[in-house]
Amino acid sequence: MNHPQIAAFPRLAKENQAPTRSLQGQNTLISRTMHDIHYDSLHDEILVNSPLTQAILVFDGGANGEEAPKRVIQGSKTQILGVGAMDKVSFDPSTGDIYLATARHNIVVFPYGSNGDVAPVRTLGGPDTLIRFIDQTVGSGNTPPIRVDPINNLLVVPTRPPGQIPGLLIFDKNASGNTKPLRVIRGPKTQIAGGQQMAISPKGYIVGGATGGAIGVWSVFDDGDIPPKWRIPVRQMTQLNVNGIDLNHRDKELMVPTGNGNTVMTFYFPEIF
Repeated sequence: MNHPQIAAFPRLAKENQAPTRSLQGQNTLISRTMHDIHYDSLHDEILVNSPLTQAILVFDGGANGEEAPKRVIQGSKTQILGVGAMDKVSFDPSTGDIYLATARHNIVVFPYGSNGDVAPVRTLGGPDTLIRFIDQTVGSGNTPPIRVDPINNLLVVPTRPPGQIPGLLIFDKNASGNTKPLRVIRGPKTQIAGGQQMAISPKGYIVGGATGGAIGVWSVFDDGDIPPKWRIPVRQMTQLNVNGIDLNHRDKELMVPTGNGNTVMTFYFPEIF
C-alpha cells in the first residue's frame, strides 16, 4: 500500500531513479489528497496542505524521514473548511504569505510565520469577486490552484461557476472582501480548462490547463475572450495527461507531472522567462 509522501529527486533524474530523500510517516501529519506543494526559497521551507485534517503544514526545506512540521495552521479561527475542498495551497514568493481557497468559495490569507489556531489576515470572497468553484457542497469537491504574481503584485484565481465555462480572475494581490477583479479572462477563444495546476512566469505569463489535454499560456494583463499566446498539445504529443505544472526559472523549463504514467515531463520553454 502506498503512503502519502513528499519525495525529492535530482533535477536530471530519469526513469526509475530512487529519491534522494523522502518525507513521510505519522509524525509528518501528511495526508492523502494533497494536490499542491510549494518550496519557499526565501525562507527555505516546504508548504503543503493536509486536507483530511483541514490544516496547512510547514516544514524545513531539508526535512527528511518522519520529521514533524515546524508550524501547523489549524483550528476554527483559521476558516479552513472542507475535507476535499482545500486540496491546494499557494504562497507569495516575495513575502511568504500563504493563500488558500476554501469550500466557502473564498480565499483566506495568512501572513508568514502563522502558527496554530489563527485567523486569516484577510479574506477575499463575495458575489462581486466572481469567485466560484464548480462544486456547490460545502465540505467536498476540489478547489482550483491560485497563484501570486509578486512582480506585478497580482493574484490569479481560476473560477468555474456551475454551467459555465472556466475563466481566470485577476486581482490586486492584497484585495480583500467583496472586491471586483481587475480583469477577467473567459470565453470560448481562451481555451481555458479546469486544470489542477497553474504557474506564473517572471514575465507575467499564466501557464495553465487548456482544452484537449493541452497547456496554454496567457498574460496577467489579458482581459476578455483572449486566445492563448502559446499552446502545447501535451496529450496529443505524449498520450499522457496534464496533472500538474511547475516552472524551473533557473533553467527555463516547464515541468509537467502526469498521473496516468507516474511521469514528470520537462519542456524547455525560454519564451516565458
